[in-house]
Amino acid sequence: MRVLIIEDDPMVAMIHKEYFKRKELTDDLNHVTSLEAAKDYLKKNKVDLIVLDNYLTDGQGVEFLPELKGYPIIMITAANDVQTVEAALSNGVVDYLVKPFTYERFSQAIDKVQDYVNLLSKEKINQDLIDDYLNSGRVDEEEDSLPKGLSRITLKKVIEAIQQQNTGFTTQQIADILDISRITIRKYLNHLVNINVLSEDAEYYTSGRPVSVFTVESESKLEKLL
Repeated sequence: MRVLIIEDDPMVAMIHKEYFKRKELTDDLNHVTSLEAAKDYLKKNKVDLIVLDNYLTDGQGVEFLPELKGYPIIMITAANDVQTVEAALSNGVVDYLVKPFTYERFSQAIDKVQDYVNLLSKEKINQDLIDDYLNSGRVDEEEDSLPKGLSRITLKKVIEAIQQQNTGFTTQQIADILDISRITIRKYLNHLVNINVLSEDAEYYTSGRPVSVFTVESESKLEKLL
């Protein structure tokens, strides 16, 4: 992920970078402190995500949004007035964080961007994909026993896909079966590990990088979740 951070406070920009490192998204992080510098950077470089402050030395971030059509944008700002929030949302920002914010909320915003990018990368988009994206972060009353952002409907599909596996499986294998983003599937697998339905081990392949492989620890618990 190629990221451009537009933030005039070096301390806040450093926090953004540290949070991206915790998300293991550190390959191409870039930082500018003004709108003019951002415009110049975008003329010369490709970007997958823009993290935008509102109060900058040479203008307001929301005024720059019409020029950023086509870029996934997360606004992270102290601005919490209705006019600014409305301007940001009407110009298509993927998420809006009010300073100060937690790592957990930041992580959720990045996951949402990755789900958004994955959704738009499909040649055809079915209703399930749209619903999973639009309902990201929402929990219905009858689903309050699940972690925030997880859906019982999608959990059932994940479990059914798991039951098709004869041996250990990876996040990518389940994502391919369901045509749902790997990031989203990982949330459901993490939940099943946390409640001792699955176990997770690391295996090393030729690339030298570990890959998480999941196995069913309790068939009976898995059945009860359906």
